[in-house]
Amino acid sequence: MTTDNSIEVSGVQCQSCNGTVVAGDRFCGHCGKEVLSNPESPPVQSDVIQTLAPTLVYYFVTLVLLAAYKLTDIFPPGFKGLAIISGIDVIFVIAFWAFYFKELRHLFSLNGLRLGLMSLTIVCAAIAGIMVTGLANIIQFSIQDDVFYSTYLFEDTSTPFLWAVLFICVQPALFEEVTFRGFLFSNLSKVTSAGSAIYITGFIFGIIHLAVISMLWLVPLGLIFAFMRMKYNTLWYGIAAHFTYNFVITLIDFWA
Repeated sequence: MTTDNSIEVSGVQCQSCNGTVVAGDRFCGHCGKEVLSNPESPPVQSDVIQTLAPTLVYYFVTLVLLAAYKLTDIFPPGFKGLAIISGIDVIFVIAFWAFYFKELRHLFSLNGLRLGLMSLTIVCAAIAGIMVTGLANIIQFSIQDDVFYSTYLFEDTSTPFLWAVLFICVQPALFEEVTFRGFLFSNLSKVTSAGSAIYITGFIFGIIHLAVISMLWLVPLGLIFAFMRMKYNTLWYGIAAHFTYNFVITLIDFWA
């Protein structure tokens, strides 16, 4: 019997609806159930929605919180409001981090990290921060005003630059990488290819910032961070790049 991967292959059937499944697909296009290579094995995940349910809940709640912070007056203005929304986000991420701890802990291993690659990552991230700041200045657009925080929020604190680094650089670099390139990427990889997971997480990373113009650079950055997570099976390169990029933008904003 001759088979062709570009067409449906006879003999490969969904165990739930008996529909014919395209070769290589993990889920049935008719009912959405997982297709088992061994029909006698019990299903690991009943369907796509069940697999993605935890992350769908996280991103729905996060999107509502960020929209409330950015588009309404529910949260106090200035540094206090930023501290509250950031604290809620950190607690929420830690809860999901604990839930996925066994699945994600290998992403924090220091084994196999390459100093040369890490150095190159940091240099490229710094250059990207300078280039994006320059582009934003050309189009007269404030990067930080468009993504929830700006250095003016820290002017009334005792150490403005320190607080800015903590809230703009450290917290997003660590917790956004855990969410987007951690459990979101991991969950998506269960129901789709690694390539698709890269694109999906990259675009969600841009969208959830609720920043239309900033998506011009946020989406490419998200794609790069996701690619590095996939290729090197670690979050450390993405964390370093994310921190450096935000730090350069923050540094320039304080100097300007």
